[in-house]
Amino acid sequence: MVDKITFESQKKQIDDPLKMKSAADEKNVIQEVDKIISDAIETGATEIHFEPEQEGYLIRARQGTLLSEVGKVQEKLKGNVANRLKVLGGMDITKNKIPQSGFFKIQKGEKKIELYVYILPTLYGESIVIKISYKVSATMRLNQLGMNPNVLNEYIKALAKGSGLYLITGPPGSGKRTTAYASILEIIKPQLLAMGFDPIIKYEIAGMVQGKPEEKSEFTFAEAISSLMKQEPDIAYIGDITNENEARATIQGAFAKRVVLARMTANDTINAIQNLVDMGVQPFLLAASLTAIINQRLIRKLCPACRVPYQVDEAIQRELGIKLPENARFFKAKGCPQCNNTGYQGVVALFELYRPSEELNKMIVAKETIQSIRAQAYKEGLISLKKDGISKVLMGLATLEDVLNSL
Repeated sequence: MVDKITFESQKKQIDDPLKMKSAADEKNVIQEVDKIISDAIETGATEIHFEPEQEGYLIRARQGTLLSEVGKVQEKLKGNVANRLKVLGGMDITKNKIPQSGFFKIQKGEKKIELYVYILPTLYGESIVIKISYKVSATMRLNQLGMNPNVLNEYIKALAKGSGLYLITGPPGSGKRTTAYASILEIIKPQLLAMGFDPIIKYEIAGMVQGKPEEKSEFTFAEAISSLMKQEPDIAYIGDITNENEARATIQGAFAKRVVLARMTANDTINAIQNLVDMGVQPFLLAASLTAIINQRLIRKLCPACRVPYQVDEAIQRELGIKLPENARFFKAKGCPQCNNTGYQGVVALFELYRPSEELNKMIVAKETIQSIRAQAYKEGLISLKKDGISKVLMGLATLEDVLNSL
């Protein structure tokens, strides 16, 4: 219920008492916005979208990979709702022609929830998205993520090495953070110092020192990484690497005898290597520090109660370029009461693991083409995202269309 939620603005509130009497503080608007947020949290939504239309706001919430309509706001209240969210996020309610962002916290029972608000001016008013971060203890283990058994075993072996750079890569929303924390849980021990620095702390790990940049911090993320490494952790976890300075600080930290886990946006494992080189990382430094790269995707999981099997014809097999088992069956969505007639329940992850060999490191140092490095990796047994995806299609976990669309 709404009255069980305590809203805590993270930024300084507006001090002018006249402005505080604005429409953003009208009781009906406050109740409207608070109920929208409360209802979304009750259902475990990760995003709330306020999409401006001529008639008002269309409100949709994201659960898993799908958006569903959860309500509407009348045109006459549209501006007031935007102002309410600006006040909560500590933004300027007098400005509606520029992008803005803000942050606030919610205490709901024992739950601590962080909400990030992003506003963009559009044709019919301000488009608003609230990203919801549920601060919970990390519990997912690597063997619960859905990795191919061979990939899982190889990755655990890589982590057991106990030093070097481990990159967790993929597009936004692909579950990188979950995999990173599961990796930490695999290796953390009481006698080791584990530290992390992440723009958003979604999970908490007992025995790990965790930090994040505050709003308007006077230091850069790269400086934070360098400072963290000077604390001499045995396990260092770094949020998204986005530029040359962050990449260099991360790789320098990996040369000490420690595990450095870092997230990065990349299309596949080999593309991640190219991204770091493009950022200015010297190939010989990358080859010397790199221990493993994971690349992943999250796609819709078929409802097991109503999925429909069908026979795979030869034309599809030829197009895929992958030899399938005899009488292979794929599956498609149907819809039933158990999945609210969507045909899907939850998500399934696809994984690709790159482990550098002596030959692959030589190719990186020699600045050979990404195509050549990828071909050598396949020759050495790399299981591509595509192959992993098709194996999960054959298991009835996903549709072929969703797998191919994710690549």
